[in-house]
Amino acid sequence: MISGQRWFITSFYQFVRLPADTLELIQSQIRTWIAERGVIGLVLVATEGLNATVAGSEIHIQAFKDLMRKLTGIETIRFKDSSCQERPFHRTSVDIRAEIVALKRPDLLPLEQNSNHLSPAEWHEWIESDRPKVMVDTRNDYEINVGKFAGAVVPGLKSFSEWSDYADKANLPKDTTLLIYCTGGIRCEKVMLDMKERGYEKIYQLQDGILGYLTEFPDGHFEGECFVYDDRVAVGAGMAPTTKYGICPGCGHPGDIRRVCELCDKSYFTCDHCKEKYTQVCSKTCGSYFSVKTKS
Repeated sequence: MISGQRWFITSFYQFVRLPADTLELIQSQIRTWIAERGVIGLVLVATEGLNATVAGSEIHIQAFKDLMRKLTGIETIRFKDSSCQERPFHRTSVDIRAEIVALKRPDLLPLEQNSNHLSPAEWHEWIESDRPKVMVDTRNDYEINVGKFAGAVVPGLKSFSEWSDYADKANLPKDTTLLIYCTGGIRCEKVMLDMKERGYEKIYQLQDGILGYLTEFPDGHFEGECFVYDDRVAVGAGMAPTTKYGICPGCGHPGDIRRVCELCDKSYFTCDHCKEKYTQVCSKTCGSYFSVKTKS
């Protein structure tokens, strides 16, 4: 893409059975296709389907959507779109994984769209109603620190694979409606099946996740910003890229303490946990050079 040109971004997931012996071919097709068109981003391929967030020109992103429909054989894939001025990925990868979302439960395969999905408008109505409910955020704790729905239960997960352990101990009520949500919806698809195995029937998920809600309700009930797994770090109202957060060089999590590197003059962010370690330099590399420089 031309420098300064706007990047168009789309993210999606689609659960669909893909034969194991076709995964390498699908991986190769996607790698070749995006390389030839200058599309960047992350794509996961597994026997349970595809999961991706990619960026490129508007025409190439539309063509990418057509490619995904062709590879999955599904025309009704739900894409979540946004855009930004700065390059949103510093690397591009197309990886084969055991799962497209790592719950460590490849046996849970949400192939059927069910009535347990609430549109952003229905979710918004639920939040504003007086109906009994318990709202649960299924994301990791460092994501929740950036923003969440007011009143949501925070499981304290370090990674999504810890969900089952949390559910074993949480004692969430089965007689009250559970509302679950995540970034784009994919984690909730598996949580839904996991919880139904545990006997939960009154459970609903936010369709298209926080990203879908922020698109339709930029001034709604989501407090803060939504962490995203690309170089935008987070998005806020109307899917606008954050100006508040950056990736902390110490832990790789979002941080909101802005500093300037004393070696390379680059602006950087640290989180509260790492703020004492990264007080002068923006990275381990600059830290090594800075140490030599100050000793000489």
